[in-house]
Amino acid sequence: MKKKIVRLKNRLVERLSTIDESLINFLENFDRLIHLFLATVIVIVSVAIFTWFVHDFIGLLKNIAEFKRNISGSALRLFGIAILLWPLSSLLRAEINLIRGEKISLTIFIDTAIAGTIRSILILNAEGEEFKETYFYIISLLVFVIARLIVIYTERLEKTPIETKGEKNGN
Repeated sequence: MKKKIVRLKNRLVERLSTIDESLINFLENFDRLIHLFLATVIVIVSVAIFTWFVHDFIGLLKNIAEFKRNISGSALRLFGIAILLWPLSSLLRAEINLIRGEKISLTIFIDTAIAGTIRSILILNAEGEEFKETYFYIISLLVFVIARLIVIYTERLEKTPIETKGEKNGN
């Protein structure tokens, strides 16, 4: 009787482990599909923003050729559009790393917040808003920069013990 129970238990464990492996494989493939979709969306948005940049750049060149006086606003908007490509490039690199199974840094998301804040400051200045309006953006920019420095410092601290262990062992 005990042998039958043990055999039954072993079969049950084998079936459960097979189901677990199948479920894990499905979830890993589904996760990879989601990241491929997100990478595709990032590429499409990047191409659209790049097209927008080219369109505004041509407009800026026309303003320069026609000797229009207020080209600084166009130049600031153009720079604001270019800043949008920076975090998209970082996010695309993060998606590539995730698809490869590598870890990503939290700084990517902080960089995205920094780029968005800088763009907001540029747009407010191009629109001629008062300094009171940009004051809160400048404070948030400083907070993001401090957060980025803290994240970089802690990431370096996490890597340092591994490197020193390898040096002590002669590796």
